[in-house]
Amino acid sequence: MKKIIFIYSLMSIAFLVLPTKASAQFQRKDYFFKPQIGLWFGPTTPIMNTSHLVDNNLGAGAFIRYNTPFHPLKIGVETAYEYFSSRGVNRLYFVPTYANCLYLLPLNLPVKLQLKAGLGGAWMKIMPDDEARWNPILNTGFEFSFPAGRTFNIGLRIDYFYIYEGYLKNSIVDGHIINSGIQVFININI
Repeated sequence: MKKIIFIYSLMSIAFLVLPTKASAQFQRKDYFFKPQIGLWFGPTTPIMNTSHLVDNNLGAGAFIRYNTPFHPLKIGVETAYEYFSSRGVNRLYFVPTYANCLYLLPLNLPVKLQLKAGLGGAWMKIMPDDEARWNPILNTGFEFSFPAGRTFNIGLRIDYFYIYEGYLKNSIVDGHIINSGIQVFININI
């Protein structure tokens, strides 16, 4: 866990230091530099030890993003709803809610490529134990999107969630989930 915290700390520092020299030139007509609100929908896949307990399914989520003074960097808040069943009796409700930073890669392409990292919490209900609790999560991923007019954007995303359960008594493994999906978001003219 200390390694993961160290890696996220380094990534955060890099996101704050790199934007001044490595960023693409700021243009007022560029849709990335407007606040955004959007939705996503797609497959959710448990991996590693989590995949032995529950099966793949579909998930959906919503997000809000806002600009920072460092133009290739945005901050956002996201939430999602995911339900995992299994061939046996195991079921999992997973509702992550987290904040993240998005970094626009300085590439001159019609498609915008973004890296992201975040942390937060996830409400989880585990069946058949009928136990519900909040667990800390770490999130990382990437997105690419393109404009569909002046207001809307369409994109694809892949997110990785690390669910930390090491603080729980008798916990053996932590959870790992990958989300991928199609997203649609609106550029807000503020």
